[in-house]
Amino acid sequence: MRKKSNSATPQYIFLQAMLWATYGFLFSYANPYLTEKLGLTDTAAGLILCAATALAVLLQPVLTAASDRTNLSVRSILLFSGALTSVCASATLLPYFGTAGTALLFAGACVGLQVLPSFANALGMEGIRSGQNINFGLARGIGSVSFGVAARVAPVLIGRLGMSGVAAAGAATAAFVMLSVLLMPVGRRLSARKEDKPTSAKEFFRENPKMIGFLLGAILLYVGHNVLSNCMFRVAQLKAPGADDAAATAVQGTALLIAAVVEIPAMFFFTAVVKKVRCDLLLLLSCLCMTLRLVLTLLLPGAAGLYGAQVMQMLGFALFAVSTVYYVGTVVPKRNVVKGQTYLGTANTLGCLLAYAMGGSLIDAFGVPMMLTICIAVSVAGGLLVLLSVQKVTHTVGA
Repeated sequence: MRKKSNSATPQYIFLQAMLWATYGFLFSYANPYLTEKLGLTDTAAGLILCAATALAVLLQPVLTAASDRTNLSVRSILLFSGALTSVCASATLLPYFGTAGTALLFAGACVGLQVLPSFANALGMEGIRSGQNINFGLARGIGSVSFGVAARVAPVLIGRLGMSGVAAAGAATAAFVMLSVLLMPVGRRLSARKEDKPTSAKEFFRENPKMIGFLLGAILLYVGHNVLSNCMFRVAQLKAPGADDAAATAVQGTALLIAAVVEIPAMFFFTAVVKKVRCDLLLLLSCLCMTLRLVLTLLLPGAAGLYGAQVMQMLGFALFAVSTVYYVGTVVPKRNVVKGQTYLGTANTLGCLLAYAMGGSLIDAFGVPMMLTICIAVSVAGGLLVLLSVQKVTHTVGA
């Protein structure tokens, strides 16, 4: 029995792989799906995705509160979100709903999908805190590989099946997310005693006042990261002046591929590194490198300069994505481990929402260079908030 409880890394790898493959199919091609298949304008597509992201932002703390007050487990929330994603994506394949109905279903799939990461992280950290041996960095790194593979397979599916191909593939991988959750071994309960029960949101932040500044800083850092990712096509056009859309798309794809590939070593080896370097120091390094990626993207000339800037993703977002999960899992009391991870996931989703709202409007109003400059300022502010809020970690949970 003990051996089973301590052997959760393979199952957790499967969960992260299927989760990020679903992102690679559905979310990476959400805008083309809405514009090319359904014939919506870019503005309408952006509003739909903003609304879906906003709903996901609201849904995460609601589900967390429900988990605290009832017997609703993190597993149940993951199964619900995976089912919502899979069923809605599958339903878009049916010819009965029309343009508006299909757009609504696709948005529903995006809502369920954006809820999944924070609770997947919570499940992993809950397992670690209950004694399971889970290499989160390795699992998250394989998730990035899975995302890259899915994003590359998607154009082949689109070529053969049309844009419906990404909906079908996303529905399938979301179903595998549900299977992976069922395969995860069950650790012992974290809240067996009354005094170990999760606290309310108000009590959570009263007990952890520095988490407010930390989460606000994370939101701002995610804004800069997501604006750059969402607007990479426009950045590619800036770096390759005179290039047609196909050439700019090739530059965009190469830049994003480089960013995805360099993430892998940082995530794979994080657990080994954090045994030698304090988690809070790695977190601060990641904040610096996330900002530096934006600075180099602005300053380095040409497509080659854009490619070079993306190398900072290794010590930037890749390190940030893993170190924040371990940091929150360490500094937040065991009884609130799920709440801490879902608040962190909400910060990510809120940063994505603000990025959708800011990116295109900044480019339309001021151009790409000013958009990058503003994002640099936002990222610097986020990094300073994290610097002022981070606590010294002498021993990282799970390391």
